[in-house]
Amino acid sequence: MKQAIKTTRMFALGLFSLCMTGLSAPSFAGTQTENPIEFKFIGKIKNRPVFQLNLNNDLAEEYSIRIKDQNYDVLYTEKVKAQKANFSRNYGLEIEEGDLNDPAFAVIVEVTSSKTHQTQVYKISSHRSVTENIVVAKL
Repeated sequence: MKQAIKTTRMFALGLFSLCMTGLSAPSFAGTQTENPIEFKFIGKIKNRPVFQLNLNNDLAEEYSIRIKDQNYDVLYTEKVKAQKANFSRNYGLEIEEGDLNDPAFAVIVEVTSSKTHQTQVYKISSHRSVTENIVVAKL
């Protein structure tokens, strides 16, 4: 009888473990993300904005990068071959603080994959707001 109870417990524990691992989502290192291109603001150096371009691919791929102003005039262009997974490059823009705060200011960044010919477009603009919070607390 004790052997039957012990066998039943082991069977139930094994079945529970199998069900739990079967329901969890597998994650593998080095898989391609849904969005292989990421462009973000990382800070300022000498009052000039710096942006980071991350290319999250497993395979070597070539990209064309174009930076344009609000009139779509090309300011900078280059071709980048991402040979490593998680390729990253920083871009510093020579923009004065007054121009950056202008409401009409905009910079457009286009990243095009040479393999798939898909283009992702990012618009850089500045928005400044002042927030004042007044808090009353009982002491």
